[in-house]
Amino acid sequence: MNLVWFKNDLRIFDHRPLWEASHEPCIALYIIEPLWLDDIHTGLFHKIFLRECLLDLKSYLKQKNIPLLVLQGEAKDVLAQVIHNHNIKKVYSHQQTGLYWSFKRDLKVKAFLEDQEIPWIEYKQFAVVRKLKNRDTWNKRRDEIIARELYPEPKKQKRQIDLEKSFFDIEALGERKNESIQFGGRKAAVKTLNSFLERRGRFYYRDLSSPLTAADSCSRLSPYISFGCLSLSEINQAIRKAGSLDDFHWKRSLKAFESRIWWHCHFIQKLESEPEIEFENVNPGFNGMRENDFNSEYFKAWSQGQTGFPMIDACMRSLRETGWINFRMRALLVSFASYQLWLHWKPLSDFLAPYFLDFEPGIHFSQLQMQSGVTGINTIRMYSPIKQSLDQDPKGEFIRRWVPELSRLDDQSIHAPFDAPVMFLTMSGVELGRDYPFPIVDPKKSYDEAKEKIYAWRKSPQVTQFASGIIQKHASRKNKFFPIQHRKSFGNLDCHNYPKDEE
Repeated sequence: MNLVWFKNDLRIFDHRPLWEASHEPCIALYIIEPLWLDDIHTGLFHKIFLRECLLDLKSYLKQKNIPLLVLQGEAKDVLAQVIHNHNIKKVYSHQQTGLYWSFKRDLKVKAFLEDQEIPWIEYKQFAVVRKLKNRDTWNKRRDEIIARELYPEPKKQKRQIDLEKSFFDIEALGERKNESIQFGGRKAAVKTLNSFLERRGRFYYRDLSSPLTAADSCSRLSPYISFGCLSLSEINQAIRKAGSLDDFHWKRSLKAFESRIWWHCHFIQKLESEPEIEFENVNPGFNGMRENDFNSEYFKAWSQGQTGFPMIDACMRSLRETGWINFRMRALLVSFASYQLWLHWKPLSDFLAPYFLDFEPGIHFSQLQMQSGVTGINTIRMYSPIKQSLDQDPKGEFIRRWVPELSRLDDQSIHAPFDAPVMFLTMSGVELGRDYPFPIVDPKKSYDEAKEKIYAWRKSPQVTQFASGIIQKHASRKNKFFPIQHRKSFGNLDCHNYPKDEE
């Protein structure tokens, strides 16, 4: 029989490995890997979401008479067991660009299968190119891959294959107790896609920056893309079909959303080309800039939503409860921690990953490094938490929801209670230091100090000497989505050509 090894591609539609394997008798396998269960980036949200994805996948496969084995263990050992028990002649799967342990896992699996003389046939799931030398033709190749024809559902097997009863208990992954976390599985993914393209996304371009409106107006497809419940090609075609709507707001929103989808593979390609960015600064010239100045008290306050800056604390508390927050607020959280608190990006990355339901390694590490300013080729972004609060939550509605201890403050004072007259605080029954913490840093002083330090490092020879190599390996080239006046270019290369509010 053929074996289809599922990883971050938990669907049956537009799944080439499954389609190709189903032309002959086949079975499917998902491996619960201890390295994933114990990884610092894996959180309870991910386990609950995975459980729901697997139950959904099992149901779809059953309709095609394709059994799904869910087994726990190291991939090589599990594959050896399945191959022995079921006389497997070929293994089919998608390529995966993930954490470094998954890269080492694939090397072990490849060596084992070669030793057993069993072909391992891998197909691209995303527009990520292995052994890519530079980005000169990547854009064109990316567009061709994403715009390809979709693969149909697998062929129905003539008979249901009986398997041994040695299954991993999917229920052990975790029990859903929080309805505010998105539900896993393809059914939920398709429903979310349809609601976005039929109703929720009309004002996407306008609403994606504010945490008040983004939760509904953003697509909310990111976890379904990360777990593979939907393919990018499938989403791309759905966008193109919806783009025929004769409505200014829809056209503008779909164009904006399509550009965000474009950046998905761009960032994952960075990790494929340089797996070390999971652990190391993209630009080695920044080594030592923050690592030795880590303030554990600052980190604790930031991670618990107790910094004394209401918008920062509201964003953190919302993320920890729901597993999602819009891109602008993610950037704000990282910017504040990186500059005003001067915290190194790696501990921030490790903390945030388990709470991001849509955690995608290639996007995650690149964004953390870009937002913390250690690439040396991207614009330095230092967000003011007070300005962002006033711009994105002018009446303090989001803050009142997540920082209820400030709910009685007026619309102006709630953004910076430490600047409000004592009389206003007293009248509202809010005592700083008792009901809500004083700010852990002086906003202006910390901003000015961080600005001076980051620009001094950026101009240093140890940083600038690596810039051209980073541009050649990772920078996007000019593309059709962005007008020339909005591009920050090094010659013909766009080094900061990414949208302000990626989803």
